[in-house]
Amino acid sequence: MITVRVSKTDSAASSSLGQVLRDPRYTGSDLYLRVEPGDYVEPQAVGVLRRVVVAPTEGAGSVTVTATNETNVFNVHKGGDLELHGVSVRSSSDEYPPLYVQEGARLRAVDCVFTSPRRVTVTGAHAEVVGCRFEDSGLLWDGSEGFVRDCYFAGAVIAVQGACSPKVSGTIFTGAHDDWHTLYVAGASPEVSDCALVDGGGIYVRDRAAPEFTDVRVTGSRDWPVRVYERSRADFTRLVVESPDKAETDAFFVHGDSESTLRDCEILGSTRTGLAIEGGRLTVRGLTVDDAAADAVLIDGGEATVTDLRCDRVGKAALLVADGARVTVSGMSVAESVQEGRGAIAAVRSRFEVTDLRVSRWHGPMAIVVGGTGIFEDIVGHDVGSGIHSREDATITVRGMVLRDAREDGLNILDGTEVRLVDADLSECGEDGVYVQGGYVTVRSSTFSGSGERGVRVGEGGVAALEDTAIRDGRGDGLMVEDGGRVRLVRCTVSGNDDEGLWAAAGASVYLEDSTFSGNRGGDGERVVARSAGAAGRAGGNGDGAVRDRERSLDSLLTELNALVGQERVKREVRALVDLQRVSAKRVAAGLPALNVGRHLVLAGPPGIGKTTVARLYGQILRSLGESERGRFVEVARPDLVAEYQGGTRARVVEAVERARGGVLFVDGAHALFGESETADVHGREVIDTLVTLMEEPGEEFVLVLAGHSDRLRSLLDAAPGLRSRLARTVEFEDYSPDQLAGIFAGAATERGYALGEGVHDLLVGHFRHRVRGVAFDNGREVRRMLGGAAKAQSERIAEGGYTTVDDLTRLLTEDLEGVAAPEVADPDRRTGGQVTSLMARLDSLAGRGEVKEALARQLSSLLSSPRRGSGDTEERPSRHLVFSGRTGTGRATVAGLYGELLAALGLVARGQSVRLRADDLVERGSPSREAVEAFERARGGVLSVLLPGPGETGGAGHGRETADVLDGLMETHHDDVVVVLAGDPETVAFLLRSRPHLAERFAGLVEFAPYKTDELVGVFAAMAEEADLRLPERTREALAGLIGAPTGGFAERGGVEVRALFEECVARQARRIEAAAHRGEIPEVAELQTLLPEDLPEGGESED
Repeated sequence: MITVRVSKTDSAASSSLGQVLRDPRYTGSDLYLRVEPGDYVEPQAVGVLRRVVVAPTEGAGSVTVTATNETNVFNVHKGGDLELHGVSVRSSSDEYPPLYVQEGARLRAVDCVFTSPRRVTVTGAHAEVVGCRFEDSGLLWDGSEGFVRDCYFAGAVIAVQGACSPKVSGTIFTGAHDDWHTLYVAGASPEVSDCALVDGGGIYVRDRAAPEFTDVRVTGSRDWPVRVYERSRADFTRLVVESPDKAETDAFFVHGDSESTLRDCEILGSTRTGLAIEGGRLTVRGLTVDDAAADAVLIDGGEATVTDLRCDRVGKAALLVADGARVTVSGMSVAESVQEGRGAIAAVRSRFEVTDLRVSRWHGPMAIVVGGTGIFEDIVGHDVGSGIHSREDATITVRGMVLRDAREDGLNILDGTEVRLVDADLSECGEDGVYVQGGYVTVRSSTFSGSGERGVRVGEGGVAALEDTAIRDGRGDGLMVEDGGRVRLVRCTVSGNDDEGLWAAAGASVYLEDSTFSGNRGGDGERVVARSAGAAGRAGGNGDGAVRDRERSLDSLLTELNALVGQERVKREVRALVDLQRVSAKRVAAGLPALNVGRHLVLAGPPGIGKTTVARLYGQILRSLGESERGRFVEVARPDLVAEYQGGTRARVVEAVERARGGVLFVDGAHALFGESETADVHGREVIDTLVTLMEEPGEEFVLVLAGHSDRLRSLLDAAPGLRSRLARTVEFEDYSPDQLAGIFAGAATERGYALGEGVHDLLVGHFRHRVRGVAFDNGREVRRMLGGAAKAQSERIAEGGYTTVDDLTRLLTEDLEGVAAPEVADPDRRTGGQVTSLMARLDSLAGRGEVKEALARQLSSLLSSPRRGSGDTEERPSRHLVFSGRTGTGRATVAGLYGELLAALGLVARGQSVRLRADDLVERGSPSREAVEAFERARGGVLSVLLPGPGETGGAGHGRETADVLDGLMETHHDDVVVVLAGDPETVAFLLRSRPHLAERFAGLVEFAPYKTDELVGVFAAMAEEADLRLPERTREALAGLIGAPTGGFAERGGVEVRALFEECVARQARRIEAAAHRGEIPEVAELQTLLPEDLPEGGESED
């Protein structure tokens, strides 16, 4: 290594760093530059192609290097190795980074200062940055390895992107940059430790990144403090997020398919939610959320496993679980709420399991559960508003609950909810210990004491079954049963209450067995006891009917089944089972052997389609036929059956089966017994094995009904042949049509006392047609949501004086659905012509394709001029399906995508997305393949392009017929929500449509795509260049036309495909040309970077001057 002195004052020394590196005397030699104090202004970039060390003679801060032109200060090329010690690097360029380290180069910077509007850029290199200061912009680390240690960023940032795993440690960031996040990670896996972000722009992780953060503190962030997006996986250990400055912002947010793990973290003073995930996956092992303005933790449609969660001073809910989320919590403490009426835990139509929960100083309930399924185990509440509130068909199991000093009810159970309470101790509740109306509660081995009103209160439609339970020392009745309520007490004691031990209205139903009443100061309810004993005697001593649905006639049950909207296939299957049972009974009566009729069922289909209703009816039908002794219906899901500890799962399954003996065990969401893989996980396998064993045991039988998504249930049964062999049949449910959903809405509205005003039915049909009903669409939930929203809007309208007659009080108008239905349906004016105009302009801009454009315009005009479904016109609307006939590379895929977008913009489909499927992938062993089923699901509300094989690729006439028949069946199933574009070679298309006329009738017409001409293909290439912001000079166009028009180019056969490949090759060749010039020390102009030249074309593409 040669040492060279650089000085601003000594004429014997070099006065410029770049001058030394360009000096031919030092060509090929490594250099050690000893730089004397001063400001060094370089006239051009200091290019580094070898090992170069730059060190000030007077220490750090004594040397500043800048550039005079719009260029880099330092540019380290491939093979170069630059080491800077104590150098200040400054640049005013808005375009060029002050220090640019290229692929294959190395950098070491120690105690340096970088000041520039552009970031120091390290691309595909190795860098070590220690003790440096970055001002104004920061550091862009792209696909490089190395580390950043003990640095300081003032209003500057680090962006780490590309496939790399650098380490960032001991670094402080202060202030925010106007354009960039303080710590940005995209597609990379950095390790960040011992860092602080103060008043900055937060942490943003995206694009499948997998960073690890340890001992990082984010304080006073002016943007979202932490965000994890786009299938990333981020781990945080001892992260602290404190007092963000940005209003209405979640402190920590996980989105989409991303995952995040938090260990021993703290979130303090968030301006909205502390920690939120939306559709992602979360693992928490130690988290404190303090002083959150809204919810402490929100799990919206995602999946979470939470251990050791502490929430203090919470604005809304400590834990909000919503929209189908799946959550397991172990060890959670909650203290001090800000608002009244909020649940410490709020679960809305989700699945959860909460163990070891402690709640104190809370204004609202310990938990509010709306729909869904959940388990609480070992929960303690003290000084809370109330215990657990449940609504809307929720199913909850509570084991080991202790509640002290609640201001209202201990349990509040409404709207079809089923609650199972075991080993509970509820004392000093301000109102009722348990209040149930329109719901069902079973209580075992529990105590209710010192209630402010009743120990247990059963309202209209409520059912309570208590075993081995004590109700004592309350300030009202021990047990109150109102009209329409039913209660069953077995081995219970009711004592020491201020009013009656048992008070029951005349229309109540009471069954008592081995229960005692004593010391109740208002009386022990002798008249009720006598009445219930007499009823039991007349029933043969079995009072179980008091808490079960009464036995109904078979005719009334079949009438109710037939009244269900749609599902004709399901009705036929159930009626067929009934007929088999009847015939079997007649054979037995005639002395013949009974038929071997299986009763266990699989109900497969989308959510909200009526599977639970049919299962309940099926159980009652079996009872009416004498095939089920008690008519019990027990509904469970995975959280009810799976335990976290060994052996616990089997015990839960046995308990559920014992409850269902003599009735139906309904396993909802049975597909969830699978893990993420194609086989059941260890717990799911234990559930299946236990069920199979119990189905074989002697004793009172039970009927098993499994319900869930069709495809995943099939996979489950394929993996469990023992279970599959015991299930009689699978009954497939179909999505409701838009008309049927509108009818269900109307029926539900009538039941609630409403009538539909003019135009409401048509608006509903339009809304449901716009909804994309994939696996996440819940038919029943959507109807309930809309009806609830419309009823609320109507009540607000009425309250403001929006009625003139009594009938107006019950009529729902179209304006009541404005905030509920899809905006483009509720307010057609929102569907402006701007989007359509833009799409038509894109269509017109396609090179050539004049006949295609005309055919597409005719098709859209025909669709728009036809009556819409649900408008009352009986005329059949024209088909939306099309056939695209043309060879590969003629623009079929592009036009299909535009067709879908145009249909969506015109309100003819919901979303307009484009999905592609090869026709060869349609069929599997004579049936629709899994790929085909999934493709049609993804295409709901859009366009599915089915690509026929080219000449010589087809599997023969038999294969073609089978493919056509499967496609025909799938198009019938999805006739209302998938538009099919059948695309193929002209010969293949013609043969298929001739051989299958019934399939041909489904399509509105045939659109022919002629091969591109040479000038059209040049236009296609030019459009690709324009989209990529690249210029195409005339001489390049001429060379391109010569290349495309050459007979050996292959463009005549696969025009557009070959042009795409040619364009990508040209861009790659241009990049190599510019890189080679940079190695020669040439600095390209911006215009050159944006221009494709003839030499960028493959060989044979250059034209003569």
